[in-house]
Amino acid sequence: MRSLLAVWLIPLLSLANLSAVGQPLHLVQDGTPITYDGYWELVRNTRQAIVQLEAEPDAAIRGQLNVLASQWEGVTAVEFPDKSLMQIDSSYLVAELKNDPPDLGRLQNLFDALSRAHEEYPQKVFTIRDVEPLKEILARPEFQWQEAQTVEMPDWLGDLLEGFFNLMERIAFGVWNTLYHGRVFFITAAVLLFAFSLFYISRSLSRSLVREAQLASEGGDEDNVLTSKGAMQRAQTLSEKGDYRNAIRYLYLSSLLVLDEQGLLRYDRSRTNREYLRSISSKPDLMNPLRDVIDVFDRVWYGYESVDEKTYQSYIRHVDELREKKE
Repeated sequence: MRSLLAVWLIPLLSLANLSAVGQPLHLVQDGTPITYDGYWELVRNTRQAIVQLEAEPDAAIRGQLNVLASQWEGVTAVEFPDKSLMQIDSSYLVAELKNDPPDLGRLQNLFDALSRAHEEYPQKVFTIRDVEPLKEILARPEFQWQEAQTVEMPDWLGDLLEGFFNLMERIAFGVWNTLYHGRVFFITAAVLLFAFSLFYISRSLSRSLVREAQLASEGGDEDNVLTSKGAMQRAQTLSEKGDYRNAIRYLYLSSLLVLDEQGLLRYDRSRTNREYLRSISSKPDLMNPLRDVIDVFDRVWYGYESVDEKTYQSYIRHVDELREKKE
């Protein structure tokens, strides 16, 4: 609030200065002018007196404020150090001092704002006369320049650029036209590719199923009369031919048959692998190796996991570990 009041007072004093310049000198000299330093000294003294009145009774406050108001009524002009005069209007300050009931806080803020404005306002205010030398400086040749001339493009360069832009426009139109009218071709190609992929997958799947059916029909009855050693020999024969997947199947059968031959579990093709594991759950030394053999078999046989010689040799070690437990 005090800052806003200071901003308001500065242009007010400036307007008073302009009015003093535009009026005859005798109008300013009707009252005794106060000096510039005396004016601000009166502002400081008035503020100090208002601060001291806070501890006084109401009657004393009213009387002291009236004295201060009469002092400000006599301030009608200010004389600057250069002997120039500025007429001022102190009626606003007089009215605030005579306000009833008095508001000491408001009065203190008012004179604080005046003091702050005096401290922050520049001591030297430049006028139009002060910038006259600047016009002479700017009139020197080093500060003059000619109007910039527009650079015109040569005709041949303009024709070349126009031809280039036309070519790019035709290329862009051709690409867009191809994409728009050729979408039928792309859709047809995508459908054909999808159909071919489906055919290839179904063909591979059917071949795999047929192969498994053939193996089941060929070895189904034979599995019933196999021994553990016979299954081991069949696995060795298949591995030598590179058929590691079926070799792992016979190694798996050999593991179940060796346990059946030793009376540790009953081999039955209708039983599941989990049922085999549950049947020997009381023998953890057998259950753990058998679980490893069954897990690998399930991933290879039912999960179609790829098998190479390294995987096969690792599986043989699992089977041998199981056989060594009871042989």
